[in-house]
Amino acid sequence: MFMNSLKNLASREFLSKLEIRPYYQPIVDLRNGRPLGFEALSRFKIGEAPIGPLRAFQMASDFDVVGELDTLCREVALMHFPKDVSGYIFLNVFPSYLTSESFGKRKTLELVKSFGLEPISVVLELTEVERVQDVDLLKKALNYYKSLGFLVGIDDVGTGYNSLQMLLELEGLLDFVKLPKELVNGFARSKIKYQLLKVLTEVSLNIGAKPIYEGVEQEEDAKLLFYDLDAQYVQGFYFAKPMSSEELKGFVVQTRFQKNSEDFVPEGEVLEYVKYDPKDRFGKFLELFDGNGRRYFILHLDDEEYLIDMWRLRYELTQKEINLYYYKPLSEVVQRMKSLFPRLDGIPHVNAEIHNIHRLFDVVASQEHDVVLYKKNNRAYLLEKYHIISYFYRRLSKELLDKNPLTLLPGSNALQEKVKKLSSSENNFFLCYIDLDNFKAFNDAYGFYAGDQMIKKVGVILSSFERKGEGRIFVSHIGGDDFVLVLWDTTLEEAVQELLKLLSDLQDGLLELYSHEDRARGYFVGKDRHEVQREFPLASVSMALVKGSSDMVEISKRCAQLKKRAKSHVGSVLVVEGLNEILTIDR
Repeated sequence: MFMNSLKNLASREFLSKLEIRPYYQPIVDLRNGRPLGFEALSRFKIGEAPIGPLRAFQMASDFDVVGELDTLCREVALMHFPKDVSGYIFLNVFPSYLTSESFGKRKTLELVKSFGLEPISVVLELTEVERVQDVDLLKKALNYYKSLGFLVGIDDVGTGYNSLQMLLELEGLLDFVKLPKELVNGFARSKIKYQLLKVLTEVSLNIGAKPIYEGVEQEEDAKLLFYDLDAQYVQGFYFAKPMSSEELKGFVVQTRFQKNSEDFVPEGEVLEYVKYDPKDRFGKFLELFDGNGRRYFILHLDDEEYLIDMWRLRYELTQKEINLYYYKPLSEVVQRMKSLFPRLDGIPHVNAEIHNIHRLFDVVASQEHDVVLYKKNNRAYLLEKYHIISYFYRRLSKELLDKNPLTLLPGSNALQEKVKKLSSSENNFFLCYIDLDNFKAFNDAYGFYAGDQMIKKVGVILSSFERKGEGRIFVSHIGGDDFVLVLWDTTLEEAVQELLKLLSDLQDGLLELYSHEDRARGYFVGKDRHEVQREFPLASVSMALVKGSSDMVEISKRCAQLKKRAKSHVGSVLVVEGLNEILTIDR
């Protein structure tokens, strides 16, 4: 008893003396040049002595107050987060916190709301430093938090306890997947890192989560992420350091990359010019340039210029040849081994103004060389042929893959392009989010084939609606049972009337997919998200209509809020931003 009291006293003293200072590191959206959100980070001091985060939590563990410290960090971060800043706040959380009755369910919502925030603006980021003891319990907890409106992310996948297995276990529950600094930093110069990052990107997207690339510190990594992996969300010192709440208020993204969906911007490697004495021995040349990290450079020798590929040189030279030519003058070796020292004027050059990927592909596809060059502002740039060709086929496959295989409607990429185009033209437009109510219960009760038929049916009805719009309606299928319409050249009143008619058409069309028995009694029986069997209404559809803007993140938030309101009403409804009433149709 005495020892417990002593320990409690020591833990309270530790927490009272520990100073917590919040910092926020921006997560940048490369596609619109704005912050997606900000990760809340904590810095610790006792007196004048700074303490690292790992050390602070280790001390908290020794005093058995990890949960209390975790909560304090979140409280301080939420308290100081500027309310007039647009974007999510990412909060690092221990999985055990989310599943704990002491610190979790009864505390998180209260914390967020007490500081004037809504759950829809908060991302709960599962930290990698703690092992998940009960995956099923964690999944139930995440379902609960998501039902409240919170978003969920997982930090540093592939490191600590956030294994690939955990990523797959949480399929369908994650909104964001953070890919670790260990992979991102320097991946432009590492084939293994590049391949691993590419695979993790594809896995994240396939489970419905958006990848965020952490630890971006080099320009070449940032550009390769954007132009080659089509990365959207990045975080790292190259874009912004962690900052105080005051600094956060004036934050503007300074680094912007641009590319048009129809264009390809050659981002080649800048070639260094190296002048070398032709009389110096070949061995010295190898020693100087083999270990400097650069693969390509231009060698200036005897008033001639040669393109040097150190990887190829080392790969094709045998040890016998190295020994034979080691003490020979470099000029003699260049003349004897011309295939390894190609003259610069023999390498194909392209016009630096050729930005269209189709034209560039036509130029390089027929070339026998592995690289092409272009000059800009008196500097030479190198593009590897396989990068251009692989980019071309990725672009081609992306255009095909963006169409949903069930409905053949365009997906989220096309939707973003449409919104971007309408925003730049300053047209007034509206977005309508459409969600099928109780689709999971229907899919479980009737089987996946019937579920597919329902999705196809919706696609047919929406395609017909688009055709009747005569060029002022765009329909997209962004995944699962979620669809988004874009309407322009119309008034709000006209859009509402059209959507109510569409709501009626959807309801009538979907009723055909239910059994005679269910139609006769007016409901079907299935299991809800908590595996509880209950009755569900037939052919119920929720719609949310908002005014369009260029900020897709903000649009998504507003749609999610209206959707939650629509879902609280039984039956098919249309909720319009700015209207207090919920619009329904007669059955």
